[in-house]
Amino acid sequence: MTNFLRATAMMSAFFLAACAEVAPRYQHPDAFDSIAELPPSYIIGPGDELSVVFPFNAELNYEGPVGPDSTFTLPVAGTVSTAGKTSTQVEEAISQALTARKIAQNPPVSISIRRYAQVVYVGGEVKLPGAIPLQNKMDPLQAVIAAGGALDTARTSSAVIIRRGADGKPLLRVVDLNKLIHTGDKAQAIALRPSDSIFIPKTSIAEADLWIDQYINKLVPFQRGFSYTINSQNPNALVTPPQ
Repeated sequence: MTNFLRATAMMSAFFLAACAEVAPRYQHPDAFDSIAELPPSYIIGPGDELSVVFPFNAELNYEGPVGPDSTFTLPVAGTVSTAGKTSTQVEEAISQALTARKIAQNPPVSISIRRYAQVVYVGGEVKLPGAIPLQNKMDPLQAVIAAGGALDTARTSSAVIIRRGADGKPLLRVVDLNKLIHTGDKAQAIALRPSDSIFIPKTSIAEADLWIDQYINKLVPFQRGFSYTINSQNPNALVTPPQ
């Protein structure tokens, strides 16, 4: 009986704690800096396959991959750097290269990305965790959908984005995918960068289920028919079905 009362008290305390929101101090651990607002445009990177179109000089059109050193070579314009640049900036660089070579005077250039080689990593409570191709202006919700969607055990209100800063220090930001889904909160639809990691944690209930299985069920011999439900009007109330 003593073990039963102790286990019951522990379980009640755990559920009450699980219903609370994650404390802000735990959302930004000391080991991380906060991720600031991210740039909206995709940065071309190594392995991306580009299609370059010259509207008034079709004979110069070209398709090819960006090299591992972030350079892109066209047969006529030569080699241009794509490091840290958007499509628009690479278009300007190509146009300037053609002008410098006196092949064409400031020709208009249009670049499209035929294949994205860069990836982001999605883990935690998703159906298909792993690396997924990074698309232009992809946000965390789109990444989760590309990973097969969130599991029923996912705490989508606390999705974690982790990336490496310029100094190598990890950066962190917590976003609420529920707000993005239900209210269209643009503050949650931040653009991802290459090699970002998106982690979807478990819900408090999923953690409680695991905790009960690991500790309570081994401590107290509950009957197989024991179960609980959440009262819709009072989410914190535990209801035990009649015997």
